[in-house]
Amino acid sequence: MSETPVVRVELKHADAAELVRQDPSLAGCELAGALEERRDEVLARAVVRRYPDGTVVFQQNESGCSLFLVLEGEVRMSGRKQADGVDLGLATKGQVLGEGEALTGAATRRSSAVAQGVADLAEIPREALLEGGRLPRPLQRWLEEVRQQRARTLDEMTDFLDRW
Repeated sequence: MSETPVVRVELKHADAAELVRQDPSLAGCELAGALEERRDEVLARAVVRRYPDGTVVFQQNESGCSLFLVLEGEVRMSGRKQADGVDLGLATKGQVLGEGEALTGAATRRSSAVAQGVADLAEIPREALLEGGRLPRPLQRWLEEVRQQRARTLDEMTDFLDRW
């Protein structure tokens, strides 16, 4: 009598702090630097999810103020200004999404994000980023730079489309 083989699968909860510590490119990313000594504490509160190709991470005008760190893969960012929709580029490993909402606490997303291929993201609640009810200065400055760059891209692209 032959026995049917048994396959055991162990599911492990992904720990964003551990994933960042173990990957030199993530450990050296700008978010890790801006978090300074609070990096592990903040990332321990993140939820890691895998997004299959084409999955919407979030859409413009939906609610949410968490920050996303790309752990693996790519996410296409897009935005609308008036009637014009434009591509804001790709966020790749070590880059963030949702910087404007995390920065200001605004509860409405300013852009849309869609996984391009399989993408692993760590979603960090805004509350985890706060220290004494405020964003630490290095993190605030860096998020503002990211937000301004994406806003410039949106403005430049919509201005270009308006000229057509």
